[in-house]
Amino acid sequence: MKALDPLHADKSFNMLSLKDLIEARDHYHVHLMHKENVVGTAVGRYRIRCTDPWPTHRTMHEPSKNGSKSYKEKGPRTLGNSEIRPYSWPCILVFVDQWVAPDHFNANHGYDPDDAVPRAVYMPDGRVVPVCVVLAPRDETAPGPVRNLSFPENMLGGGYPVLVDVQGETHVASIGCLLTDGHLVYALTNRHVAGEPGTPVYTISGGRKEMVGKASAKQLTRLPFEQIYSDWPGKNVYVNMDIGLIEVEDKTRWTAQIFGIGTMDNLADLSIDNISLRLIGCPVRGFGCASREMLGEIHGLFYRFKSVGGFEYVSDFLIGPRKDEPFQTHPGDSGTLWLLERSPEVEDDTPHSPKKVKKAADKEEKKPVLMPIAVQWGGHVFVDQNTKNAMPYALATCLSTVCDQLEVDPIRDWNIGFPEYWGAVGHYTIANKACDVIANKNLRKLMQANLEQITFPVDGITKKNLTGLSKAEFVPLADVPDLAWKIGPHNRGQKEHPNHFADMDKPNANQNGTTLLELCKGQPQNVNVDVWRQYYTDVQDESRGLLPFRVWQFYNAMVDFVKAGKAAEFVCAAGILSHYVGDACQPLHISYMFNGDPDDTEMVTHKNRQGQTVTEPVPRAAGVHAAYEDGMVDTHTPEIMDGVDKLLAKNAKLPAIASGHDAAVSVVDLMQKTFDAISPKDIVDAYLAVKSQKPSAISGEFWDKFGDDTIAVIADGCRYLAHIWDAAWAEGNGDQTIKNLDAIDDDTLVALYSDRTFLPSHTIDEIGPLLNATGGAAPGRTRTKRTSRVRV
Repeated sequence: MKALDPLHADKSFNMLSLKDLIEARDHYHVHLMHKENVVGTAVGRYRIRCTDPWPTHRTMHEPSKNGSKSYKEKGPRTLGNSEIRPYSWPCILVFVDQWVAPDHFNANHGYDPDDAVPRAVYMPDGRVVPVCVVLAPRDETAPGPVRNLSFPENMLGGGYPVLVDVQGETHVASIGCLLTDGHLVYALTNRHVAGEPGTPVYTISGGRKEMVGKASAKQLTRLPFEQIYSDWPGKNVYVNMDIGLIEVEDKTRWTAQIFGIGTMDNLADLSIDNISLRLIGCPVRGFGCASREMLGEIHGLFYRFKSVGGFEYVSDFLIGPRKDEPFQTHPGDSGTLWLLERSPEVEDDTPHSPKKVKKAADKEEKKPVLMPIAVQWGGHVFVDQNTKNAMPYALATCLSTVCDQLEVDPIRDWNIGFPEYWGAVGHYTIANKACDVIANKNLRKLMQANLEQITFPVDGITKKNLTGLSKAEFVPLADVPDLAWKIGPHNRGQKEHPNHFADMDKPNANQNGTTLLELCKGQPQNVNVDVWRQYYTDVQDESRGLLPFRVWQFYNAMVDFVKAGKAAEFVCAAGILSHYVGDACQPLHISYMFNGDPDDTEMVTHKNRQGQTVTEPVPRAAGVHAAYEDGMVDTHTPEIMDGVDKLLAKNAKLPAIASGHDAAVSVVDLMQKTFDAISPKDIVDAYLAVKSQKPSAISGEFWDKFGDDTIAVIADGCRYLAHIWDAAWAEGNGDQTIKNLDAIDDDTLVALYSDRTFLPSHTIDEIGPLLNATGGAAPGRTRTKRTSRVRV
């Protein structure tokens, strides 16, 4: 066999640097882009068809087919049927919207030979750079509307949505992370949403639209390639940046944590000194407000996506799917922060960071270091010609360039340590303690056997253990409604949100100022869907909470599961029910003052959806919900645990339960006791007196005022939850139908709660007929027209 010539230029592709590729692409770009079917280019590594055999050691590092007379056409190479392998060599990626076999570029087949994309380009100094052609026609279909957004209950941070009113429309983007210039704190997003300096930026918190900041003058649209990457060729080339910073109003409302991800690590500091082709194929992850968790990898660098007026536009990163894993990105994800997943044991040999990355403290886990690397500003959707499937790819800007140009630094340690859906501590506490006060010994044995499937052991209910649960494979059942049904891949959309509350204290002028609490006190017949719907219409409450009816729905299902001997389904439903009963003993879940008194407001001026400048009232106590439910409860967990144990040792009389309606009435009774113990108005007034203080000081003031009463209502929640479990078990004759009282495996429970048909979420206008008892909606009754107010 003839030996390979070590001096032959086209057999040295792996010696090519990123700079070599950029020079070659820049030298030949006009030539390539003028070919008939070429729609874009990038630099990266050669994509190998997934069906191609892996090479032998002899051919491992050289693409022998390039330039070979024995080359055989294998059909279109697409993004879907090809991959980057460890031996993939450096190349220029050329994207085309039509695949033409090389032997068809002739007069017989009607294709001009000049339109053929070469297999390599040859530089004047003898360097040869391979070209990888990929069939990737774009899907030009207009994107659909942004749906199923998860808005913050209280704290704001990366991964949550922000809204800007522009010319009669509401634009949506994701927050990336927090940045600072040493004086002010900014939230990172895209300029095309943040808008001109001074533009008000909003979110929806606690169900109300509120301004969270204004667009800063610190923003980037585009920059010349040669300005960012000096000494690299790129004449008449712009890097699309699309970076907008939001000057936040109240930084105490913000956390540096990225929702769905947690705390980020150090910035991936990239420049011409260390950016290289080693980034190609590296895993990255982000959390966008529209798509939520996104797992991808870097497929290309400096993707040229358009040409206007003789100038080319590139994106620093082209991010797409990992092998064999789904990948989605949707409108609303713009602004998402992408983080590089780096092994905790990688040695960092870059000039800027000569030290080794510290190894993970836990040798067993070895979690990747998550280094912020890029900010998404857009996306392209390609069509795989083999499967006809749409394949979305994200376009992103290098974050270190942003920090350098705007003179800001990422914030990593502000208000961290929160569970990713705040308020979880209280829910897990109630579920844990309820398992100990179940009356029926067999049911108590079953629920205690499943304690760690439902909640955590007492000493495990900490912020640290609850962080990251939303992206875990299994979410303990007590917080499934928040961490699985409000967010993540199992989210059920807006219908789930009103199941968590019921505002019952607003006076009804049509009934002499009577509240729903008063209407139902001692009158169980008024725990009725039609009665509640009419009340909400009369008091103009568009949030229309239905918490007691959700409990009714669960009770009926639990009875049916017990009768059928379905232990797994019963445990799953009972564990999830603990969340709703936990909401029922939180005073701000019962009140129209859930995030401040709407009658005590301050005026905020902004542009409405019609582009008109309007001034609207915002409660002065906005933020009270978080201060009470999270700030106080989460920081006094040990005292709450101890106090609840002491109260549960005492007997308490509870209402009899023999039906789903009785279960709903008992929850209304719990809500009335909660309201009597802690007035929402008192919480709001207390917050107004201290809201300018630090969160720790506010928590201390709240604890002094409401600590003992909070322990009392949580203890009530434990009793009522166990009582409802006992009643459903008795009505279903569980002692006879369920004999296996062992733990249910996690996979079985995940399969249940991830099924949208398992105890589906409904609004109060839909749930009546499902309750198969008194209180169903009247047949043929029309729904009340809803307003635009949203409560989450």
